[in-house]
Amino acid sequence: MSYHPETPSIKRLIIDSYPKLVPAIEAVAWAAWKSGDSVPDGKEIIYIGFYTLSVALANVDEDFSIKEVDFFRDFMQEFGSGSENATSQQYLELFKKQYKESRHLYDLAVPHAILYLDIYDKSKGTNLGQIARTMYFRYANAFIKADGKVTDAEIKALDTLQKLFYPNEKNPAENNNVSSPNNKEETKPRSLDELISELSSLIGLSDVKKDVQELVNFLKIQQMREAKGMASTPVSRHLVFYGNPGTGKTTVARLLAEIYKSLNVISKGHLIETDRAGLVAGFVGQTALKVHEVVNKAHGGILFIDEAYSLNGEGQDFGAEAIDTLLKLMEDNRNDLIVIVAGYTDKMAKFLASNPGLKSRFNKYLSFEDYSPEQLQQIFIRFCEKENFELTTEAVEKVLQIFKILHEVKDDSFGNARLARNIFELSVKNQANRIITVNDITEELLSKIEAVDIPGELEIHSSIN
Repeated sequence: MSYHPETPSIKRLIIDSYPKLVPAIEAVAWAAWKSGDSVPDGKEIIYIGFYTLSVALANVDEDFSIKEVDFFRDFMQEFGSGSENATSQQYLELFKKQYKESRHLYDLAVPHAILYLDIYDKSKGTNLGQIARTMYFRYANAFIKADGKVTDAEIKALDTLQKLFYPNEKNPAENNNVSSPNNKEETKPRSLDELISELSSLIGLSDVKKDVQELVNFLKIQQMREAKGMASTPVSRHLVFYGNPGTGKTTVARLLAEIYKSLNVISKGHLIETDRAGLVAGFVGQTALKVHEVVNKAHGGILFIDEAYSLNGEGQDFGAEAIDTLLKLMEDNRNDLIVIVAGYTDKMAKFLASNPGLKSRFNKYLSFEDYSPEQLQQIFIRFCEKENFELTTEAVEKVLQIFKILHEVKDDSFGNARLARNIFELSVKNQANRIITVNDITEELLSKIEAVDIPGELEIHSSIN
């Protein structure tokens, strides 16, 4: 059930975001772990943040409702939070009971997941805390609309939450995720050779790597011609990324932003990620304003529109207005803006065919193929290496066999690298449960993942369905 137009995109944001956050949360939690403490569970910590936030927001207008409860339950299916057999009324009574008995636990506050991630970011130089803030804030924004009305108390609560989440910012990037190589003031821009080397190091994507290298070669030759006073060939620099989820589209887009900056094709080299929710409003006149705002943020860099085909709405929908406005702004900013539209192959083909302006501006296509079982095994091993885990020989072999089984039955929703991340997280959790009762837990034991820790097909399916 969809409660308002942004529900699908916010669900996708949560599904895409939280797996990136779990290992970092658990790393910080393990650092503070003491004998007798429960095993740190990053996914559960993230879920608790959603739960306490929901209870707090449901109470601000003293009007708990079944619609709010149903909205929460619909979103939290991803977390397998239990009580699936409970009725909505029973959930509602639980909300009321827990708030009445422990009000102090449900004040509006920054979720613990964010606090953990801020600690991790400070030590690692990452930006995971901001990803979590966007995830929670967009959920909160949607939650207060779940019952079909927004009260003054709820608006005030959202304003309070915004100030808690973004104390140093006037306007949080609610609908757009910003990635830039220059987020840190002292970060030195990377050279073209360094960027191409990183692209080459990515697992798989042989056709994409070839296409990017050809793009780079073409741009360099055009620049040489211009430098000698020769005519250059005008071509559209906007791109279409075809492919299933988890195939590296955003990673490549982020690298392309830096590559284009290194070639002076764009002035800033940052990446703005958005989707339908970031471009389409629900009322007349608001959609064009949203598109202008997003394009202004992307100026000098790349605007990456995920699931772009969803802009093709039906009936009284403002998706067409978003497309028309975007096309005009692409033309107006053609010298310092590149747009990449991404999504499933068949849906993107229909999207581009729906508007002559789209087909003429997007004429370069990069196809992101599903990873093979062997490539998914390599991705899994990289996850392990990044988090200081070591696989036994038997575990390496079992991982490959699991991916072969899953690859044989894959469909259009096959998760690729996201699936590898989910299996990695399950393996880490299984390892923790296996060794927690050992009296003398050595560093070797903490780092070793054995075959018994690798989840089987049934455990994998139950965790992602």
